[in-house]
Amino acid sequence: MGRCIKCNGPLEIIYNYELIANILSREKLEKRVDGVWKYIEVLPCNPKSIISLGEGKTALIKCDKLGEKLGLKKLYVKDETKNPTGSFIDRGASVLVTKLNEKEFEGVYGLFKGNLGASLAAYSAKAGLKCTVFISHQIDASKLYQIIVYGATILPGYKFNEIKFNEKYYLADNADPFILEGEKTIGFEIIEDFDWQSPDFIIAPMGSGGLVSAIWKSLNEFQILGLIDEVNSKIIGVQPQGCAPIVDKFHSKKDPKNNFERTIAVDIAFKKPTRDIEAIRALRESNGYAIKVSDEEMLWASKALAKMEGIFAEPAAASTIACISKLLNQGIIDPSDTIVCIITGSGLKDPVAAIKELEKNVMLEKFIRFKVKTKPRIGIGSTKIQILKILENEKLHGYEIWKKIHESKVRISIPAIYQHLKELEQIGLISKSKSEIIKGRVRTYYAITTKGVELLKALT
Repeated sequence: MGRCIKCNGPLEIIYNYELIANILSREKLEKRVDGVWKYIEVLPCNPKSIISLGEGKTALIKCDKLGEKLGLKKLYVKDETKNPTGSFIDRGASVLVTKLNEKEFEGVYGLFKGNLGASLAAYSAKAGLKCTVFISHQIDASKLYQIIVYGATILPGYKFNEIKFNEKYYLADNADPFILEGEKTIGFEIIEDFDWQSPDFIIAPMGSGGLVSAIWKSLNEFQILGLIDEVNSKIIGVQPQGCAPIVDKFHSKKDPKNNFERTIAVDIAFKKPTRDIEAIRALRESNGYAIKVSDEEMLWASKALAKMEGIFAEPAAASTIACISKLLNQGIIDPSDTIVCIITGSGLKDPVAAIKELEKNVMLEKFIRFKVKTKPRIGIGSTKIQILKILENEKLHGYEIWKKIHESKVRISIPAIYQHLKELEQIGLISKSKSEIIKGRVRTYYAITTKGVELLKALT
């Protein structure tokens, strides 16, 4: 794991900038294929070991309609939703898994938030590494499905301290230095997108504090290497109102006592952020700012960005849009400033904003009740969980499964049961055990898979 063996603090990767400055130039970079690995000289990996799924070089999009709505003339978003698994963390996962591949590790594990778990599962699959994801009950369903499909082993979070891994398995988290090295390439791309200039403000969500510190590092690296003359960007970090320890510490200049509340922005809700010191340093050195936004403001921002600009962001990612009105009212930013908001993850990963919007439409009320039967964060529907529990004890065919569910006073049709079975089979949680012909009809028996058992243990 990327931590100091003496103090257990997070590490930072430093390069021989004098040497790199002699071999790297704007001209060389402009001739290369775009993406994370275009910046190989300032990444800690051997280029022969690269594990890539095409991450990076995401679009910088000018948002004229939303900017006019918010009172800004030059509002841009860095759309990280277009990365392979729909999240900016793909950049970091590519770098970390490349390093593990280079050092011949066998696997990676950790207690991951949804996006990090999905990214590491995908890149581990590409590299042939084993990925073990410890999850909490708050994980979003779509992120959980990604982790399942990519073949990771899923375990409940409470087992994290019980299971021991050998030295061939790497313990990772959101503050991992290799992950941050990949994430910093967002800053490199922003500078290039603005023709080797830095915008007035860069706004990023803060969870562990890693992204904010990584972006600040990237801007300074380009200046040290002589690729830009000066760094003019101010960094603004955003956290949810219900969990904002970095914001509180930034304003109080000491460790505040926080009363944490639930928030829809699970991926950036860190009660003990491990990169808080680095994040606050980045904000202060850049003359930036830290701000909170409410769940309602994030939901509004997610819907506004989608409706006005065609970009669907999960609430945590839309936090960067949600804070703009407050920043304008407080005089932190000016309507004429060039603002870049980093949209870190796709709304398809956390469709709560879409669900809230649908709920306003009376005509769709029955449709919603039928399709959305569980809270967005349960991870898998209650009927499917019940089917898994039934199959945990014995192999049964569809009609027998329907009878057992019917006996529990749940009213559901037989075709609906077969649809659930089909979906469970598609995501690898059950499999066909055997088929037999009874009175001229084929009867198929189903059995829970190992992954289904793992998921059931994690969710119950």
